[in-house]
Formats: sequence, C-alpha cells, structure tokens
Amino acid sequence: MEIGLIDIKGTLPCFENFGNLPTKIIRENNISEIKDLEMLIIPGGSIVESGSFTDDFKKQILDFDNYIVGICSGFQILSEKIDIGRKSPVPIVKEGLGLLNVEFSPLICTDLVKFNFENNNLFGEKHQFGNGFHCHTYGNIEINNNSTEKWTTSEIEKLNYKMVGKQNILSGVFKNKVYGTMVHNLLDNNFVVENFLKNMNIKEEEMEEIFKKNSILKEKLKNRSKISENFKNESNDKKGIILLATGSESGKTFLSTSICSKLKGKTFFSKIGPDVRDIVPSLYLLREPMTKFSSIKISDRGWSEPSEFLEFVKNSEYNNYIIEGVMGAFTGALNKKNYSGSEVSKILGFPVYIISSCSKTGIEGSFVECMAYYSLLKEMGINVAGIILNRVYNKEVFEKVKKIADDLNINVIGVNKLNVNVDNKRGLIPEVEIDYEEFCNATMKLDFEINIPKIDIGNVNEDHKSFEEYIKIWSEKLKNLN
Repeated sequence: MEIGLIDIKGTLPCFENFGNLPTKIIRENNISEIKDLEMLIIPGGSIVESGSFTDDFKKQILDFDNYIVGICSGFQILSEKIDIGRKSPVPIVKEGLGLLNVEFSPLICTDLVKFNFENNNLFGEKHQFGNGFHCHTYGNIEINNNSTEKWTTSEIEKLNYKMVGKQNILSGVFKNKVYGTMVHNLLDNNFVVENFLKNMNIKEEEMEEIFKKNSILKEKLKNRSKISENFKNESNDKKGIILLATGSESGKTFLSTSICSKLKGKTFFSKIGPDVRDIVPSLYLLREPMTKFSSIKISDRGWSEPSEFLEFVKNSEYNNYIIEGVMGAFTGALNKKNYSGSEVSKILGFPVYIISSCSKTGIEGSFVECMAYYSLLKEMGINVAGIILNRVYNKEVFEKVKKIADDLNINVIGVNKLNVNVDNKRGLIPEVEIDYEEFCNATMKLDFEINIPKIDIGNVNEDHKSFEEYIKIWSEKLKNLN
C-alpha cells in the first residue's frame, strides 16, 4: 500500500503524524504518481491563500479514484467555495475542487477538541470519540447537498476569541471516498488507524512495512526545510526567551518567525494563550509538529499549564525555546490572576524581550513605551533581556535612543522596516490572511542579531503578589519622582 502526503508550497506536512501512515511524498515533480496511490492526504497550511495547486495538480486529484483525506486547508481545497474575506467589507471567495459539497466562511477556533464520528466510515464507527485540535481562521462549514454527509463534529468552548461554553460544531464531512475535516491529529488516534487498517484489509507484515517507510519519509520531510542546515548543533545548552509586546500588531509573529530562521540546533516554539495560529509560520520553517506544549495557559485559557511546560522543557532535547506572548504584556492582568503575558513570564522565569512597533508612535515613542514596560516588568521581578524596536525607519534617530539605552546598560535591538508593507498586504497578516511561503520568505530577509540566553529550568515561580499590587508600587515610585 502506498499512501501519499502532499508537500508543496503552503502545506504543513510535518504539522502532525497523520497516523504514521504516509509512505510517499507528493511534490510538483511527481504528481503523476498520485494515480498509483491507495490514499492521498492533503495536509493543512495556506493552500487556498497561496494558490499553490497548479492546474496539473488539480487534474490529478480530480481524476484520482481512491481515498482522499483533506485536513484543515486540505479540506477547504476539496470544497466548492471558501470565503477568506475576514476583515474585508465584502467576501473574498476562492473556488475549491468541488469534490465535497460544502462552502467555508470565516470562523476562528484554536481549541483542543473532542471529536465524534457522526456516521459509520472508513476510519471508525458512528459515535466513536477521539481527540485533536483546531487551528483555523475559516472554519464555518455549510453542506450544500445531502450526497455529502457529516463525518466529524467537534466539542469546542471558544469561537472567534469568545468563550461560548461547551457546544458541538460541524468539523468534517465525507462523500464516497473523499474525506475532509478541520480536526488536526484525527489520524493520530490509535483507534482511527486500527479501523483504517482493518477496513483496508492490511496484514501485519504490510502494516510494519508502512510504518518503516513512514519513518524514512519523516526524515526526508524534515530535511526539506528551508533552514535544515541550522538544525545541527554540537552544544547541549538550553536557551530561551519570551517575546512580549507593548500591544497587538507590534510584529511579534513576524519577528519570532525570523528569529527561528537564524537559530542553530533544535528549536521549539510555543504561544502564551490559546491562539496557536501565531506560531504556525515558525513550525512551517522548522517542520515541527504542533503539540500540547505549543500553547501555555493564561489562567484557564490555553492547552498546557506552565508547570507542565517547564517539565516538558526539562525532559526534552530541544536546544532553543522561543515563546511568543499574547497581545500586550499587561493585557488582561486586572481581569484575574495570571491572565497576562507578563504574569506567565514571571511564572516560567524565562528572559524577556519587549517589542514595540515604531510605525505607531515613532522611534522615540516606541522607546519611551518600552522603557515604561521595562521598568514595570523589572518591578515584578522579571528578567528583561532587552528591548526590540521593530520597523525602524531612521537609522540616525535609532542610534540616538540606542546610546541612551547603552548608557543605562539596557540592550536595545533595532529591526529595520522591510519594503514589503506587512501591515496592509493580505497574505502577510496572520490575523487576517496568511500565505506561509510568502510570509516566511519575507521574515528571512530581516537582518538583525539577538542573544538567546541560557535558561535554568527550575520549578514554577509562584507569585503571591497580584498585578494590582505591583502596579500600585510602581505608580507610587513614579509619583515620588515629583
């Protein structure tokens, strides 16, 4: 049995294990081999946004007469239409292949989910439950024809950033031999693989051969990364930072992806809070999977507790750990305890870099803003490694603020503004629409150096003071300056 996995521009062939089933990589240069497969897996990514399916690719898939499984973006490309017009005054509709009679429209979900099979199918029986996760921006599914049946529903708690309580939403459909789901890791449930192998009459010897081929395939996929030469590292040191910002749209995701393209050794990326979409570009470059530890909880939102994450870091073999903050460093801090990036940073004990975009308040304003954040974070006992002024547009002005910082022994890094307007160009904005290939290529053009300090992983740093106490103390000190 040969099971193909598509690996072309905009796909995420290493985002999950796909049940350890794929045995052959399908690229632009061997699409004619699709016809010889027993099953084709189309992974997630930015397939729709990047327009990465050529006419030849489309024809091969439309002519294919065996099983197809599309996951997330791979599901969307199998549909009739996809409205990717999030934050657009009018729908922006892309045509799919029409193999599944569904239409998509914007709906954000980044939950760990329990899925349920709604009908008997190749991968399981009706009402069998499994686990996975959602990571999508366009996830509202409408079935247009009853020849397309429900495959999966997912139990979720949060949609479009709002807690909505536990409810079930449609997450997958199938028609004849074509399956599509928004549930990542669905194929990594043991019972799903067992059902598939049983229904395909796979003998034990052939099953062993499939898994053997799959381990070789994974190595090949990893080596196809744009930055595979960076993965080797003789040092066993563990280094890490947290990137906090003074507000949203500061460029955290752009910078974190750029940083990952520069690091030597094995790098693990994680996100404070549940919006794991932000770290997908880094995983695209690193060819790393999304795991439970890719999201660190803020209060009750997210995937893994800070204590679980630290235990993972202690026992894992990664050299670098980069953690991207959520919104502004202090956003949410007065809502409830440990509800902000700053508080989670204190718990984890990692060094912190503060990011501010010069495109909002100018280089001078960004520096002043960062200094205020620096001061309060230090008051909280957080190890601030430095300040990053993003989108620097004037070298002379930056050098002036850098000299002030140098005199104070504060590390300030300037990242020049690219000619590409990342703020307004659809396809380069993670929150709106992203083309992973174009986005990552742009981040790799950034020219700056950053020190990733060694980390000493201890226990969770429980903080008995509330953020309100810290801000009162800090404000009192400011008042005394008068």
